[in-house]
Amino acid sequence: MPRLDSLFKNITALVFDLDDTLWPCMPTINRAEQASYQWLQQNYSRISDHYTEAGIFEYRKTFMKSHPQFRVDLSLMRKEMLAQLARDFGYEESPMVEEGFELFYRLRHDVHFYDDVFPVLDQLKSRYKMGSISNGNASAGLTRLNDYFYSYINAADVMASKPDPIIFLEFCKRMEVTPEQCLYIGDDPVYDIQGASNVGMKTLWVNRVSKQWPEKITPADAEMSDLLQLPALLE
Repeated sequence: MPRLDSLFKNITALVFDLDDTLWPCMPTINRAEQASYQWLQQNYSRISDHYTEAGIFEYRKTFMKSHPQFRVDLSLMRKEMLAQLARDFGYEESPMVEEGFELFYRLRHDVHFYDDVFPVLDQLKSRYKMGSISNGNASAGLTRLNDYFYSYINAADVMASKPDPIIFLEFCKRMEVTPEQCLYIGDDPVYDIQGASNVGMKTLWVNRVSKQWPEKITPADAEMSDLLQLPALLE
């Protein structure tokens, strides 16, 4: 196996996943969903009288499966879901969709970064181009990452989600780098590590919760429990 210092010597770009790599995903989503349900209770009570908070969650899961596009474009999915609820319960669509989506989307970006993120980015920002690839609908540009990232891309931007090669290659085009110049850093073995590796990127698995690596998937080039070890890896 090649020495790690030689393996990463040609890296000029660092590419990060967002959810569960730079911040915990579900606490953010749960806060946004709870606030959205409270908003329904206050403004659209015929819906909240019919659906409990758990019921709305199940409705959303079912609605997402109703059209393939919704699995890629989560913002479109949420807007269409709100429009359908408005029609089903006799409310005016436009204000409900606009207000409901704005509330959720704002809270979707009220993220609590892991403590290691910005100390490490501060060390690396002068040496590498940095950016992100995400299947979610959070935009790095609407967070503190905007001061660090050269480019960021979401699945809805190209209508393709990880591990599809399209999203990785489009990112490289926007960053003006080749896949071989990129180190991809993410938490998911399939979407992140396998997807990036398949297009020729080097890979780093951030395993914050001590998971076991899936047996049938080729391991990442490196593994870390947090980002604090990243600068030393790249020296």
